[in-house]
Amino acid sequence: MRNEWPLLIGAVTLIGLKTTHLLDWLLLQSATLILSGLGVLSLLILLLAKRVASQADQLAEKLGEPIGTLVLTGSVILIELALVSSTMLSGESNPTLARDSMFSVLMIVLTGVKGVTLIIASRFQRSGIAEPLQPEDMATVNQSGTSTYINLITTMSVLVLLLPNFSSDSVEANFSLPINWLLTFVAIGLYAAFLRFQTGSYRNLFLDSNQLELSATTQSNAFHSPPDQEDSSAVRGVLMAIGLLILVLIAESMGKLIEVGISDLGLPSSLGGLLVGLLVVAPEALNAFQAANRGEVQRSLNTLYGSSLSTLCLTVPAVLLIGQITNTNVILGLNPMESVLLVLTLILVRPLSGRVSELDGLMLLTVGLVWVSLQVVS
Repeated sequence: MRNEWPLLIGAVTLIGLKTTHLLDWLLLQSATLILSGLGVLSLLILLLAKRVASQADQLAEKLGEPIGTLVLTGSVILIELALVSSTMLSGESNPTLARDSMFSVLMIVLTGVKGVTLIIASRFQRSGIAEPLQPEDMATVNQSGTSTYINLITTMSVLVLLLPNFSSDSVEANFSLPINWLLTFVAIGLYAAFLRFQTGSYRNLFLDSNQLELSATTQSNAFHSPPDQEDSSAVRGVLMAIGLLILVLIAESMGKLIEVGISDLGLPSSLGGLLVGLLVVAPEALNAFQAANRGEVQRSLNTLYGSSLSTLCLTVPAVLLIGQITNTNVILGLNPMESVLLVLTLILVRPLSGRVSELDGLMLLTVGLVWVSLQVVS
């Protein structure tokens, strides 16, 4: 418990933000003081993210892959769904909220985070190897599992974010009610089937090649562990979930602070959502970086792809249902510029072989940089 001091500091800070007028006071101060407050809160969020990532790593070791990374992914998506749902139910009519949220997560995870992950993994793989590199010296992924992830992400991205723009049964970038119910059924059904295969008969497709020989032993240890180890895993899971909740609530409380700070600097307000998104995905990003730094490329990709897929498959049904209940209009289709960037991203993340290099990561980072730049100037 001595290592949980970031969790304690985060809890005290969150209580202070929710029960006092500190944020309201800070909003009335100079831009320098506002930015200083943002810096302190962002540092606290990163400390929390680092601790959450460490808890997730230890859980993954105890539970085995890919079940270990599913715990982190599931916790993050539940909190993300809670934030989006609470915003929609608060009466703030924002028809593009779900679309912008999903697109931001996809671009942050698939371009920025994955780009850095591939660079870290490639450098780990070639450390100590004389150049020029041979093909067998490059970082490897389990191509079958990776292709399955990408196929599902591509399918849901097109159905949810691109196809609504071409729908003729609705006046805006959305579908009619019957098609929306069908889309909800497809999203939930596909995700449920995927989880069943990933944790069942196709489990080995989502393991690193060097873990395949140990998968039976790991699985046996995970399901036949002593009671004290099971208790330890449960405690770690609870602490990780609490840390994630505190992290996201602090990031959400920073929303107005970020908007005011950005406004004082003369930057577009759209950067506010981008910065909050970066802070929210920080635990998954750090977890992916830590795994890549150990050469566990597939574990990194399981975290990143799992986050993207769950965002697409679970956010859409939730917002469509809430929109129907509250009679709130929901727009799903992206604008033309965002559509082009999404298609380019889906092309670049598709594996042509089981080996990756730093250049693959640099290409993704380039697309991510262009997307952020367009957010700034738009």
